[in-house]
Amino acid sequence: MAYITSSHFDTDSTSSGLLKTISEFVSAWMEASAAYAAYSALSTKSNTQLAARGLRRQDIARSAMGLPALVRE
Repeated sequence: MAYITSSHFDTDSTSSGLLKTISEFVSAWMEASAAYAAYSALSTKSNTQLAARGLRRQDIARSAMGLPALVRE
């Protein structure tokens, strides 16, 4: 009887785990798509155009990869 109960709980946790995994994947996909769109739009700009906005090419790459900004002196 304990085996059946354990098996039943495993099935429930597996289905909820699968839904959680799918949800996390979709969320990550959307975040990555937004970062890629921003990077694509800004990567076509020249260094002069970026500087006019207060940006550097390194800032855009770090932001797209989710890395923290570099400390400037």
